[in-house]
Amino acid sequence: MKTFRISIVLALCFFATSFAFASPAAVTPTSELRKEVAKLIKTPELSKKGISETQAFINFTVNENHEIVVLKVICDNDFIKEYIKQSLNAQKVDAEGLEAFTEYNIRVAFRSEKV
Repeated sequence: MKTFRISIVLALCFFATSFAFASPAAVTPTSELRKEVAKLIKTPELSKKGISETQAFINFTVNENHEIVVLKVICDNDFIKEYIKQSLNAQKVDAEGLEAFTEYNIRVAFRSEKV
C-alpha cells in the first residue's frame, strides 16, 4: 500500500512538472491574416466574365511596413490573377504576429451567384 501511494505521488509530481515546463501554444497569425486578405479581395463580378466558380493559390510576403507583396498567384483564369494582384499588392494588414519577409500561402475560392 505504501508503494502505491508513493507511485501516485510521483505520478502527480511528474504531471505537475510537465505542465509547468510546457511551452506556450504558438501564435498562428494565419487565420487572422486570412480574414484580412478576404476583406481586401472583394468578390469580382464573375458572371460578367462567364465564370461560375474558380479558386486561386496566393503566395505572398509581408514587408516591414506590414504591406503585402504578392509573389505568385496560381489560377486557371488570367482575369482572376490580375484582379488578386491589383487588390492585394501594397495593401496594409494589421494581423498580429506577422513576421516580415515570411512567405504565406492562402487558397481563395470564388463562386458566382449567376452564370
